[in-house]
Amino acid sequence: MKRLLSALTIATIIAIPAIGQEEKLQKLETLENKSSAETKKKTRTTVETETNKDLNNDRTVKDTVIVEVGDEIFSVREMGDETRIKIGKRQFRVVEDKDGVVVFRSSDSDRSDSDRSDSDSRRGRHSRFNGHLGGLEFGFNSYLSDFWSTSLPPEEYYMDLNTTKSNNWNFILPCINLGMSRHFGIAASLGLAFNKYRFDGNNSIVKGETGIIGPFYPDPNISYSKTKLATTYAILPILLEGQIPVNGSNTINIGAGVIGAVKLGSHTKVVYNTNGKQKEKLKDDYSLNTLRWGATGRIGYEFFQVYGTCYFTSLFEGGKGPELYPFEVGIAFTFND
Repeated sequence: MKRLLSALTIATIIAIPAIGQEEKLQKLETLENKSSAETKKKTRTTVETETNKDLNNDRTVKDTVIVEVGDEIFSVREMGDETRIKIGKRQFRVVEDKDGVVVFRSSDSDRSDSDRSDSDSRRGRHSRFNGHLGGLEFGFNSYLSDFWSTSLPPEEYYMDLNTTKSNNWNFILPCINLGMSRHFGIAASLGLAFNKYRFDGNNSIVKGETGIIGPFYPDPNISYSKTKLATTYAILPILLEGQIPVNGSNTINIGAGVIGAVKLGSHTKVVYNTNGKQKEKLKDDYSLNTLRWGATGRIGYEFFQVYGTCYFTSLFEGGKGPELYPFEVGIAFTFND
C-alpha cells in the first residue's frame, strides 16, 4: 500500500509542470476526456484491491486515497517536513518519517487560511450579483410635448430642436449592488448628467421679470450659427436588473427602474459672426425645475448597454414655460466586472 501511494504521489508531482503549461492544456483536455473514465476505473480498482487485502488481514484502514486523472487542478506546496498536494477539491499530505512515506488525506478544515481565503474569494466573485450600472453614457436628448409626441404648437416653435445636435452625456459612479440571487437584484448609483438642447431656429430663450420663459430674437442682421440651452443635473438611478447567462459566465442584462435628479446649473449660449466670431454665454436658472424624476431602463451584453430615460417632471416650473418632458436615448459602457 505504501509503495502504491508513493508511486501515485510521485506520478502526480511529475505531472504537475506539464499540466500547468497553458500551451498543452487543450491537447491534454482532449486526451483526458477520452481516457478519464478508464483511468479512474483502473485507479479505483487498484486501491480497492489493496483495501480488501487489509480487511482480510483484520487490519484497520484509517485513510482511503482515491487519485483521479481528469479535469482536476493540481498544486504542490512544501510545508517544512511535509508536502501538500491538492487535486481539485481534495488535498493530500505526504509526510516522510522513520517508517517511510506516509500519505494523509486532509479535510476541508485542515486547509491553510490562504487556501480558504482564495477559495472563498473565487466562490464569492462568481456567485455574487453584479449590476450593470455605472460608467459613461452618451446619447441624444429632446422632449415630449404630449404623450409620445414631440410636435410643438406654433406659439412654442422657439423651443424646436435640432435633434441631431442635441445630445447628452452622463458619468455614473460604480454601483451599489443588492443581490436577491446571482442573476437578479437591485443596482443603484450617483452621477452627473450634462444635457445640451440645440435650438433649430434663429433664437435663444430669455427669462422675463415674472420668471416666465419666452423667445429671444437677435437683431435682423445677426444670424446665429449656434444657439443652445445647457443643463447640469446630479442624478440617482435605481434599477431592478435581471441577467440571462449566455456563453459561459457572460450575461444579457435587462434593467428598469426610477431616476431622480437635482439641478446644479444651467446656461444659454449663442455663437454668431459680426466682425469676427462672437460668443455670448448667459448663466441663469431659466425657471427650470430644480427637482425631477422619471423612469429609466437599459438592455445590453456585459459592459455594453443601450439605455433610455424619460422624465415625468416638466422641464420648466409649472406656468413659467412650455410643458415639455425631457427624454434621452443612447449607449452606455459600464464599469461592471
